[in-house]
Amino acid sequence: MEEAAKLKAVLEAWVASGEPLAPQEANYLVWRLSVPLSIGKWQVKPDGAGYRITSPGRRALLSRGFGGLFSPTVLFCATSRLRAAPVRPGLFSLTADDPLSCRLEWTGETSLLLVAKSQETTGTIELGNRPGASQDIILNQVTFKQGTNADLTEGYAPTLQPMIERLTVSGTRRAVEGGRSDLTSSIILEGLAGPSPAGTGTISADRIVYETGTQGIDVTALSASAIALAKRLAGDNGTALGDDPAVQGLLDILLSNAKADSREEIRVQGLAASTPTVRVKAASLDIGAAVSDFDRDGARITMRLDGKGLAIEQPTTYANWIPAEATAQISIDDAPLWALLSGQMLPGQHSPEDDAKLMLESRMRFRIDGVHLTAPGGALDLKGEIAMNPDAVLGSAGALKLRLTGIDGLVKALQADPQASQAAAGLTMLQVLGRQATTPDGKSARDYEIVIDPSGKVLVNGADVRALIPKDL
Repeated sequence: MEEAAKLKAVLEAWVASGEPLAPQEANYLVWRLSVPLSIGKWQVKPDGAGYRITSPGRRALLSRGFGGLFSPTVLFCATSRLRAAPVRPGLFSLTADDPLSCRLEWTGETSLLLVAKSQETTGTIELGNRPGASQDIILNQVTFKQGTNADLTEGYAPTLQPMIERLTVSGTRRAVEGGRSDLTSSIILEGLAGPSPAGTGTISADRIVYETGTQGIDVTALSASAIALAKRLAGDNGTALGDDPAVQGLLDILLSNAKADSREEIRVQGLAASTPTVRVKAASLDIGAAVSDFDRDGARITMRLDGKGLAIEQPTTYANWIPAEATAQISIDDAPLWALLSGQMLPGQHSPEDDAKLMLESRMRFRIDGVHLTAPGGALDLKGEIAMNPDAVLGSAGALKLRLTGIDGLVKALQADPQASQAAAGLTMLQVLGRQATTPDGKSARDYEIVIDPSGKVLVNGADVRALIPKDL
């Protein structure tokens, strides 16, 4: 039984067991705190030379809906049974007795149950000085069926889409000092084809990889504080909760774990998305974000984007100026992430105006390390820094360097379009303000030094553009 207890401890430090919660409390945990809900507890029982393991079910918020563009989405996965077989002293291999049972849920809409033609589950649990665990679940020929009943023989209407040829879900946990863990997880979709999340078109991709990693997280403490907060805050009107020492203490425990040094990245190959009016393609698209140096005083956030082979398949008059390649990296220093998340987690405490005030008073800095857009007829290059400043007239101050290649051709195209007269006038003024330059490959370009002055002036190559903009634009 001692070995079973050690196995359970390793698993608990990876995914904490749950506690019974009222529906309102469970919803607060998932939707407001963005913490996965564990349903049930880990169970580890001897079975011959190995062990039978029952994992808790999980309910997690996948997306809040991107500002209303899509429906907020929750993933629910039922309890599963595993077997741990000894490989050598202190090392066990993991296999699954049950097929994975998961569904996607939307508020007020029919759930979609994930169904796979075949499944393979492998993994390990390692005891010792640095205990760890890993699991890989491979699902082949995945489709979705409508409904919530686990019985597939009735109550489900099969959908033709989406279809995923191969879905791989992986995760690892490795112990570090102080009872904390380094966690990684990934979801790999290969051969995706189906309707878009908005339901107004189709989407397909050769391969999508979503990876996350968090360093130095105490899963047990995070889960316990989140559960306590959900029980305390669900149904509360939010009056002066930010001043409650007990609530603040729980928030501190949660935040010190929830956003430890972390990263996430999504890489897409062979993407094609279409609506009734347009079709967009990308040979590759990589988007990544990382958070580091996170504490009460601020955090550093780094975001990057790389896209190649971008195209819109219904060419317009301006097709030559639609970017075919894009790279960008933006860093944010001294972001008041702790205070922002605290406000979002408390009922009745959060508003966009509060967020704007926090960012202004923090004097957070946006560093544009580099933005480069390339189109057949031109290019854009941008770098510089802007800092929030409560003493500045415009709330910020900074300097940027911009180079536009091919702007002369775009101006001519706009001037020839009767419906683009205002855009042509604005871009003509920008063209005139630019300093004539030549790129290394001999193309004509315009350079701009942009200064946002604390006094409220916006200078482009020394000219105050606010004084130059016509009032009818």
